[in-house]
Amino acid sequence: MAARWSVTRALLWIFAISAFIGTLLGLVLGLDLVAHPPDIPDTVDLPGRLEAIRPYLEARWPLDLATNLAAIVAFGALALLADPLAALAGSDDRAGLLRVSIIVSAVLALAGALIYVGATRVTIDQAYCDCGFKTEESISQFWAISIIQGATDWLSHGSSVFAAIALVAAGSLIRRRGLPPSWRWLAWAGALALIVGMVLGEVVDGPIGDLVSAAATGILLPVWALMLAVRLDRLDPAEG
Repeated sequence: MAARWSVTRALLWIFAISAFIGTLLGLVLGLDLVAHPPDIPDTVDLPGRLEAIRPYLEARWPLDLATNLAAIVAFGALALLADPLAALAGSDDRAGLLRVSIIVSAVLALAGALIYVGATRVTIDQAYCDCGFKTEESISQFWAISIIQGATDWLSHGSSVFAAIALVAAGSLIRRRGLPPSWRWLAWAGALALIVGMVLGEVVDGPIGDLVSAAATGILLPVWALMLAVRLDRLDPAEG
């Protein structure tokens, strides 16, 4: 039995550690602990503001990249966990919902992180060409990145919704000897925190939404995954 669950256990650990690291790095970025944005007077026009903020963005980039790479590793592991976690639901017809929700959540998150990294790296590696249209380039670059960030934000929202569905399904379907009731409560609490954090991030100014989401991705989900990882050998495959 131990050999059967060894890969699943390793993936759960990878997911938990990567999710925690990615969330921690994201908070460091969000709180501007690495670099502080410049104080730009309101009288400065858009091209001037973009030029003034560029050193700040360049200083953030290594940590920004590390944050997204951690997310890529976490959700890559999550995608590979779709079949093993669905198998824990046994013969229940709703196991397919658990599998599909995990896969969709992982794919959306991976797409968002990869698109963001690819688009942002281009602006970091080469700010402008030597064609003499620096002002036009900076404005075009600003709008392009704004569109990319808007798209990746909504990919992240979609990932959160399907992750919440997967957590609710897992808490409802996986009921086996060796998993305490607190494991299911963690799943449902994580699902609620993901949705609440997403909504607050859209309707409330300030960091409250990000903090709620961070509690889900940096604490609740890693603990949930580790609790399952350490109890895999105790699960009775005939149950559930």
